[in-house]
Amino acid sequence: MAGRVAGKVALITGAARGQGRAHAVRAAQEGADVIAVDLAGPPPSVAYEGATPADLEETVRQVEKQDRRIVAARCDVRDLDRLRSVVHDAVADLGRLDVVVANAGICARRRGTRSPRPCSTTPWGGGDRGPAGRDSGGDRRK
Repeated sequence: MAGRVAGKVALITGAARGQGRAHAVRAAQEGADVIAVDLAGPPPSVAYEGATPADLEETVRQVEKQDRRIVAARCDVRDLDRLRSVVHDAVADLGRLDVVVANAGICARRRGTRSPRPCSTTPWGGGDRGPAGRDSGGDRRK
């Protein structure tokens, strides 16, 4: 399926690492130029470290390795004015916007609280019920 987004421009939020970086690199492999945004700094009110500017720079390097253009910016997606400005400037530079991957997110559970349900460490398909309570087809332990 190579080339599914050839010649298009994809905006990817949370692009500094993890799934966001994977989306950015895959879009580039498929022929898209990329607008990559990420907070790339300490996330507010969370107990883990967020992505860093170096992580965002690594995403830029990996996209450019695919011989695609990328406009990257540090941006908190909750700041709508800043996000609009970044996207406006990037579209002016890259010429268009065709795809949006709204990937940014943080887990903002307050310190000292517990999840109402235990978190599963089992890979997908490993026993939990999927959407709408349907069995995922994995381990059938109850």
